[in-house]
Parts: sequence; structure tokens; C-alpha cells
Amino acid sequence: MTGFFKEIPFPDQPPVVRADAAKRVGSGDLTKRRGLFMAGFFGLAFAVLGYQMGALALNAPKSGSQRNAAEKAGHRAPIHDRSGRVLASTLETWEVALRPRMTAAAGGLSPDDLSALKEIFPDLDQNGLRYAVNSGKRAFIYVERRASPRQWKAARDLGIIGLEAVPRTDRVYPPGRVAAHVLGGVDVDNKGISGIESGLEDRINDPALMDEPIRLAMDLRVQNALHITMSEAVAEFAALGAAGLVMNVRTGELLAMVSLPDFDPNDRPPLPTPGSNPASSPLFNRVSQGIYELGSVFKLITAAAALDAGVADIDSQFDARFPLRRGGFPINDYLGKGRVLSLEEVIRYSSNIGAVRIADLLGVERHKAFLEKLGMDRKVPLMEIPSPERSAGQMPAKWGRSEAATVAYGHGLAVTQLHIATAIASIANYGCRITPTLLMSDGPRDCDRVVSSETSSKLRALMRVVGKHSSGRSANIAGYEIGGKTGTAYKVKQAGGGYNFDQRFNTFLALWPTTEPQYLMVLSIDDPKLLDGTRRLPLAGRTAAPAAGRAIERIAPLLGLAPTDRFRPSGQYVDEVTEGGALPVSLPPLTTTE
Repeated sequence: MTGFFKEIPFPDQPPVVRADAAKRVGSGDLTKRRGLFMAGFFGLAFAVLGYQMGALALNAPKSGSQRNAAEKAGHRAPIHDRSGRVLASTLETWEVALRPRMTAAAGGLSPDDLSALKEIFPDLDQNGLRYAVNSGKRAFIYVERRASPRQWKAARDLGIIGLEAVPRTDRVYPPGRVAAHVLGGVDVDNKGISGIESGLEDRINDPALMDEPIRLAMDLRVQNALHITMSEAVAEFAALGAAGLVMNVRTGELLAMVSLPDFDPNDRPPLPTPGSNPASSPLFNRVSQGIYELGSVFKLITAAAALDAGVADIDSQFDARFPLRRGGFPINDYLGKGRVLSLEEVIRYSSNIGAVRIADLLGVERHKAFLEKLGMDRKVPLMEIPSPERSAGQMPAKWGRSEAATVAYGHGLAVTQLHIATAIASIANYGCRITPTLLMSDGPRDCDRVVSSETSSKLRALMRVVGKHSSGRSANIAGYEIGGKTGTAYKVKQAGGGYNFDQRFNTFLALWPTTEPQYLMVLSIDDPKLLDGTRRLPLAGRTAAPAAGRAIERIAPLLGLAPTDRFRPSGQYVDEVTEGGALPVSLPPLTTTE
């Protein structure tokens, strides 16, 4: 036997002949050739790959967008105000952590170590850190999620075993809460989720423009002055909140936009809980999201529509001796004069009856068309703010004489501050439509006319009368030619419909100078109270107007506008409030038609 497995046939049997032997030999050759081919192919592929990797390793990396994108992952373009002041930037930070078991194995943390860490990281939980090390139950614990490079260097120099850090990038906002609703914020992945950060996400994350700051129209000094004044007003009048803006009426640039209550974008609060009122959250932007009935401010719109249609003039007469009835309900004046009034006096004394008379002359269709031309029925095209943070105006679902009557004096429709600011700026700016923007503007553009230049001039004269002689006197500053209009409106009930006659939403709209208009301010106070011990009503002439006056005192010099004479004495209030903003108790329902 020459092998354990060699076949030896029996002597009386013929030799075994394999019929497929020849085929098996041929098949083996083919398999061998295939194996050699695949080995050669993969060898060549690996050779080419190795050559490419060697070339990349030997050659210096090229500067270009791909390299920049890789190097700057997580970075975002900085945001500056119009003068180059930093509003938002990306900061290199560190996530500092401790491995308690490793620290315990090296001897633990001494009291001196804990004291030194506490001095570096003021928010450190010393007891929690000590317990984590002594118990040995945790393998990892954060010491500080957003440590500055200086803090990490100081902590690293302590030489604590198990203390380590990972680099990260964070979005920081040096102005804090002053510009919170304009700037918005980012999530944990540095993606914009609100405000400018969300509205301009593509521009902020563009690798080719990442080193180029985004220049806003905002003036941080003006923003800060408005924020301070509004905060003082909320405290003075024990209000629920406030909203305000300052706009350049020639370019549409928003120099300031403030919503109170606000938040610190460096420590963003959580979203409101499902089912709660979004307006109660500090994240809610009252300037662009909140829609309110603004009251008598809308009498300016009614007057402008009638003047431009040619159905009335400044001296046109309107019978305001007796209350009117619409839909079976009376419409009265607050402190009415009980006589025939000119159109100028209708605005000066803020007559509800006179405003309805003007609307009657104008007609329902022209009245509605004028409001639609001003964009009251849609969202304001402030494209730098994401669409969910901009609300469309709410106009009556069905228009009749009753709806037109209430709309004439600012009830029955609800809009944002951006709506009324854009509308009045477009009318007052010699009749040329403006588009609000949070970005620096290249200057005035071709005039898209909404009213004639003559109508614009007449409306500015009406506003000046209110600012100088009527309910806006407490906002008048000598030398600045302040024009304006007050508006006091009852707030709509949250449930059940109707109005809450114990709560008001007060607004003052200011334009200056009225002869050559440059700036417009809208300032609203939510549910103000007079805490001076008197029984006077908290009307806009006593709350929003004086607050606006204080704001203009601070802002106008910052804008390079010096008064021609002395400021008004501080604390000057209107002795006789003649605004017609208070709603009559028996206001007709919004759905009622005559």
C-alpha cells in the first residue's frame, strides 16, 4: 500500500476509469486563470490607490472651498450691526469632562483640587463631582460644557488625572438679550432655529462667505436705547409686555426691534409646552408674530385713503354731534366734542364717529382695496425673519358697512407692528412703498407709489397736529417736529370672544421730522396700569406716548439729529386726553352686517 487513500481494485475487477477526468483537468486550469486575473486586478487597484495617497501626503493641501469647509465645520459667519459692532460670532470652546474611576485610581480629588476647579468654573457642582469620584459609579461626567480656552488651560495646569477636554465651537451673542428676537439662536448642532440665524441660514453657512460678516441695518446703540426705555415702561406701568421698532422711512431699514419679555440667546429657554399660549413665552416675537387690534392709529389709514381717493380734504366737514348705529349697536366718541368736525379735527380729537363718516364717503370696496394695497391681509415681506415668525394680518371675513365702520377706527382687524409701520412709512415717505429689511440697504429705490405726494404731505401735517396739540403731546420734543398718533384698544378675550374691558393694548406711532421724514417709531405696551393713585384710565396718551418720547430723547442724538431748542421738561403729561381710542361698550360684533 502506497497510501492510505489509494484505491486498489480487486484482482478480478477492471481498473476504475473516471469519465470526467479530462473535464476536471480543464476546469482546474480555468479556475486557476480566473484567480490569477482577480489577483492581478486587485493588485493594480491597490497600487493606484497607494500612489494617490502618497501623492496627497507629499503635496501641500490646496486652499479652496473644500478645505475651508472641512476646516470650519461648525463655524458660522459673524453678524455685525451697521457700524461693525459684533452681534453674533463663533467661539472656539471646550467640553471639559472628568473620568471619575481614573481619577479615583490615581488618588481622587483633594479639597484643593475642588476649590481650584470651582474658581475656574463658577457653576461647578463640587458635591456632585466629589460623589462621582468617591462612589465609582460613573465612568464619565461633564465639568463644563462650554469652557473658554483660558478656562481649559487653567484646569489642565492643575494636573488632575482623568480631566480631559474635547474642542467644539459655540455661537455666542455679546449683546445678550438686547437683540434677542432679531438674532434668534441656534440649536446644539449650530443650526439656526429662529431670527436672523434661521432666516439667513444659507448665507451664514456659505463656505465661500464664512469670513465675511453679515452687516445688519440695526444700530446697536439705538437698539439698546429702545430696549432700556421699553423695559422701564413695562416696570412703570406693570405691563405684561411691550413691543417696539425704529425704521428708516426712506430705505425701510429697521434700526431697532425689541419684544418684551425677551431672553438671553446665550442661554436659550425651552420651547413653550404643547397647549400653552405661545404669546406667554419669551421666545414669542411681539413685533412680527403678535397680531393686535391697534385702535385709533388706523384712523390715519382711513384719512389717507379718503384723501387719496379725492372724496375728502383736510377741511371737509363731518357730523360728529350724535352717536352712529351700525348693526344695531351705537358707536360713540370718548370725550367727544358734540359738533361738526373737520377731517383735521377728526384726527386731532380722535373721533370714532368722524372716522366712520369718512369711511362712509370712501365706500366699502375702496376702503378694503386700500388696506389690501398696503398689505394688511398678508405677511410683511421681512425675508430675513423665517416665515413662522411672521404673522399675516387678520381682516374681516365678510365686509359690510358695520365691518368698514369698526375698521375705520382700528377695530375688527388685527395686524402686527410691522404691518402698521410699513403702511404708515409708505404713506409718509412721499407716497413711495417701502419694504422693511434687517439688512443694510443700498439706498432709496424707484418709487412704487401707493398714494400721491400731496396725500403724503397732508397726512404728515395731520400727524404733526396730534404730536403738537393733542394726545401725542407727551411724546413731543421741541426741535424734532414729532408727528404721531395714539391708539388705545381693548384686548380680545382669550376664550369666548368679545373684549376684556379691563385690559388695553396701547400704541403710539411717531414720525420725525414731519417736514422731511426720516424715522418712524412704533411703541406698544400690553395691558398697562397707572400706579399713581389716581382714577385716570391708562390710555395711550398717558402710557405709550410718554415712553416713546423718552425713547426719542435717547435715540435722536444717536442718529445725528440735534434739536433746534431745549428738550421738553421730563414727566410732562397730557392734561386733557382727547384720543378716541377707548371702545364703546356696545361695540358691534365683528361678524354683524347691516
